[in-house]
Amino acid sequence: MGKTRRNWAVGALLAAAGVGVAACEPADGLGSSAVSATTDQLATHALKADRVHVEWLSCSASTGSRQASVDCVGRTEDQQKISVKGTVTEQLDNTCVRGHLTATVGARRVFDVRGLGNCGKRTPATS
Repeated sequence: MGKTRRNWAVGALLAAAGVGVAACEPADGLGSSAVSATTDQLATHALKADRVHVEWLSCSASTGSRQASVDCVGRTEDQQKISVKGTVTEQLDNTCVRGHLTATVGARRVFDVRGLGNCGKRTPATS
């Protein structure tokens, strides 16, 4: 019983810490973790749609008052460098990011876009 109570207490502390981190994200959907995770998923999907064999991609974002700067790095299955960089000005339902993003694989520019994902939706994301 003591072990179960201790495990429950550890779980409760971890859950509280997660809520605390989420509470630091702005309500307009441009929180750094939300933007980086959504951009990571959408950029990976876009690269694969362009026949890039993505082995891994990892994105980070830093937010300002109206936009987030995004920097993603990764590798293809044949070990070419992947880079996705730019700014995100809007995130919709974790299915779209708008702004200006450019992806390169090796020396080749794969895309230079003003949005990624399903940007037909009009519902802003909430954190």
